[in-house]
Amino acid sequence: MKSETGSLKFEKKRGSALVVVLWIIMIIALIVSAFSFEMQLEAKIITLQRKRFKADQLALAGIEMAKAMLAFKQSENTAGETVYQDPYMNEAAKITNGVPVNYTENLGGGEVTVKIDYEEGRRNIKMLTPEEWRMLFEQAGIPNSRWDEMLDCLVDWQDENDLHQLNGAESDDSFYIKRGYKCKNAPVDTVEELMLIKNWDQEVLYGTPPGEKTDEPMTGIASLLTTWGDGRVNPNSAGTNVLKSLPISDTKIDFILEGQNGLDGKAGTADDGITPEDLAALGGDAALFTLKPDYVKVTSIGTVAGVQSQISCIFKLGEKAAVPLFWLEGKTSE
Repeated sequence: MKSETGSLKFEKKRGSALVVVLWIIMIIALIVSAFSFEMQLEAKIITLQRKRFKADQLALAGIEMAKAMLAFKQSENTAGETVYQDPYMNEAAKITNGVPVNYTENLGGGEVTVKIDYEEGRRNIKMLTPEEWRMLFEQAGIPNSRWDEMLDCLVDWQDENDLHQLNGAESDDSFYIKRGYKCKNAPVDTVEELMLIKNWDQEVLYGTPPGEKTDEPMTGIASLLTTWGDGRVNPNSAGTNVLKSLPISDTKIDFILEGQNGLDGKAGTADDGITPEDLAALGGDAALFTLKPDYVKVTSIGTVAGVQSQISCIFKLGEKAAVPLFWLEGKTSE
């Protein structure tokens, strides 16, 4: 009996020890798993940060490319020869004629895209007449019941006095009092500033959000507007809606849109752009059009394995040193 009892006690102790060992193994396994997960997570974070840094540097490199293009002189390029043996410099020849540039190059284990467009390809907010505003509103799908209120509030925002337009709003309006700021009483400086004005909002500028159900979706007018330039439009970079806001016939609009792609009808080729001779044949009004824009918008996008960094800035053409007048860095994204 004693030997059997001792044997049972031994078996119980051995069973308890086995349970303890199993628990220890499980705890160690959990610790190792957590440590492994943390290591993988940190590795992904570090990798993403490295990609973002490289994308940022590529975007900055794109800005430097753009500066070189802006400094390029048309006379340095002859008969289609390669300029400085750098392919992106050949694109620079388009700038002299006011033709947009879209250049992409693989660089440093990633990709850099440089887009050069012209602010004169859009309508200057400060120069638009009420009738031209209404044409833009109509194209964007903004209900005509809102037009008069929007225009009068815009006038009250920009004029120097505190007199109310018929459908306007000055600083004493509850809209501005509730938001804690006053009417500017000065011209609009940026397109985004329009969202500060009563009866103007994000939907007016950027369109109805995707997925939002509405009978009258808006397409937005921000892409058609600028605050740079003297009001004249560059026909080589103006889109259909911008051209339709001008007092010209549909025939002239079609001529301009076809001329933007050159004789071959293909965008991005050497013959792109309307020439001064084309504009003269069109009966181009010097007060309406210009083929020598003063302000360019440069957008540089650096991409590394799906991570992007974007820089947008505005330069004035003809300056000795390319100093940005406006600078905006976009978010990086996976």
